Amino acid sequence: MQIKPGDIALVTGASQGLGVHIARALAQRGVHLVLAARSAAALEQVASTLRTAANAEVITVPTDVADPAALERLIAAATERFGRVDILVNNAGLERTLAYDELPIADIQQMIAVNLTGPMLLTRLLLPQMLRNGRGHIVNIASVAGVMASPYEEPYVATKHGLVGFTRSLRLTAQELKWPVSASVICPGFMDGAGMYEEMKQDHGVRAPLVVGSMHAALLGDAVVHAIETDQPDVILMKGAPRLFVALLALLPRAFEYFSHKLDTASVFRVVAKARNTSGGKV
Repeated sequence: MQIKPGDIALVTGASQGLGVHIARALAQRGVHLVLAARSAAALEQVASTLRTAANAEVITVPTDVADPAALERLIAAATERFGRVDILVNNAGLERTLAYDELPIADIQQMIAVNLTGPMLLTRLLLPQMLRNGRGHIVNIASVAGVMASPYEEPYVATKHGLVGFTRSLRLTAQELKWPVSASVICPGFMDGAGMYEEMKQDHGVRAPLVVGSMHAALLGDAVVHAIETDQPDVILMKGAPRLFVALLALLPRAFEYFSHKLDTASVFRVVAKARNTSGGKV
């Protein structure tokens, strides 16, 4: 779908982190924005910056994506202001790096609700409108954890795998039914400057393993724009040859485990999990 000035995009998780880079990239293309997140104050700060920098029309709608009623209110607000939504970016997400036997049940439930159920419901609620309008694209922000496993991250990995599978299935349905709407999933690796990895760096002094490296978060915004305009099925945003790792996992899972241990790709998550366990899971 070619992005046009005046298109309307709804971006969740837009009050901080990677969502800010996504919103900025879309605003620079002349897209008007509906920004959603839980913090009204943080949302408005982002919106104010975008209005000034990109001359974009931006509204903010404080929303808990884990609440189905809140998702309906979000769509109602977007439709009332702009009449439609052309682009949906499901970006909101939570992580909780901790040994699984220490992980609170409530945290597992919340990650599933925010990372997987929320995007699926929001897509379902917006899809009929996009089909009526004859145009639309859905972008789901997953993670490299959606195509490869990481230790200490079981619910996060499970939800991101689910989001990848959901997107792939949705694309096949769209092609089968010849919808004028499509979907893409983006799987960022370790991103510098914003997001979960940046918080881990600041809080715990960790660094990405050399074998995978890290990339600047601003690249995610460009990747979202490119995925929409070229109808990319999935994008793995990571240095090196990530698809070779994915292929190795699929074809030779024991070999994947061997090299993961040998290269100590778990180092980042081990440090964070240990710190959170020591602090009673409150870090």
